Amino acid sequence: MRKMDWDPTQFFRTDAPPSPFALLVLNQPINEKAFKVLREHASYTICADGGANRFYDLMRKNGLESTILPDCIIGDLDSIHASVRTHYEGLGVTIIQDPDQYSTDFTKSLKYLRAHSAQITSGPSKDKTGGSENGRLEILILGGLGGRVDQAFSQIHHLYLMTKSYSSDDAAGNLYLVSEESLTFVLQPGRNVIHTPKTNRPLPGSTQSTGSGSCGADGEGEKHLLEENVGIIPISGPARLTTKGFQWDVEEWATEIGGQLSTSNHIRADVVEVTAEVPILFTVELATRFKRVR
Repeated sequence: MRKMDWDPTQFFRTDAPPSPFALLVLNQPINEKAFKVLREHASYTICADGGANRFYDLMRKNGLESTILPDCIIGDLDSIHASVRTHYEGLGVTIIQDPDQYSTDFTKSLKYLRAHSAQITSGPSKDKTGGSENGRLEILILGGLGGRVDQAFSQIHHLYLMTKSYSSDDAAGNLYLVSEESLTFVLQPGRNVIHTPKTNRPLPGSTQSTGSGSCGADGEGEKHLLEENVGIIPISGPARLTTKGFQWDVEEWATEIGGQLSTSNHIRADVVEVTAEVPILFTVELATRFKRVR
């Protein structure tokens, strides 16, 4: 059985540099709190067309529109504002027009990152992340799931499609969607081992969570990275789940849309496991300090 390791909190931790990763900014509200932490170690930042408007507005709000820049803007360029395009062109930002009508700006950005991952991970910014000998580049997608329902499903759909594509390439990094309150990714068929340190969860023998300050279960004085709530959702059809490390663990448990679903389960260990024979959507709540303020 294939084993996959996931370490989604590494990008938010300060104890060690994370694996090289890129930030992909969609044309959705940006989770500013998460972005502020993530950009410190990002190897590359790419905006998907109108995502450049969102990036520019956020930087302008903080007086940084001419000093903190995306590395690249790509898409059919029908959504980027003319003034924003002119601003970034004047500052030397790479802008690529891809007129392909059979792919979205989201997938164009992912394909660009995949094609240039070795170049990005071997560039000057590798000193911030420790570099990557095999060119493996993780991708964190900044996009909200709290707006239009059809757009939310579109993002999950493309996350699923691209994850399936990436799964056949051992050098391709994992994809994570960072939304207003959650961190979401698609688990691969097989045994998935997910690292969940510094989760705000009850201490052993207690029914109360550790609160909004220190994580008693993970080291006094350490701030939380995650809340305990997770969803484990089959998105490609019926599945059978086996889990470890949750409040409600199951073995060969039948789940499907329209049947039983594992939502609002709770993390109970620093490492959890999910095993299934098909891809599964895994979503976990970000710590309150990383959630977008509306």
